[in-house]
Amino acid sequence: DKLIERAGELCPQGGWTLVKVAKPDQDMRFDVPTIGPQTIENLHRQRAVGLVVEAGKTIVLERRKTLEAAKRLGVVVIGRRDA
Repeated sequence: DKLIERAGELCPQGGWTLVKVAKPDQDMRFDVPTIGPQTIENLHRQRAVGLVVEAGKTIVLERRKTLEAAKRLGVVVIGRRDA
């Protein structure tokens, strides 16, 4: 959430996209990139237009609510294997 807030401060005109990926040496047993409805709401609040996540390495909490929020708020969500 702090990263999203900071990105919004750095890009006050909006229109930016967050790319969320695991670090190459990240221990996926304990520290997995995670998004959910709150992530989408925070992105919208900071005028982001997109979110790219690493497919297969990102947990999506409340998947249906997350995608519904993205659609309702106009935040594009993309999963990429080569992110």
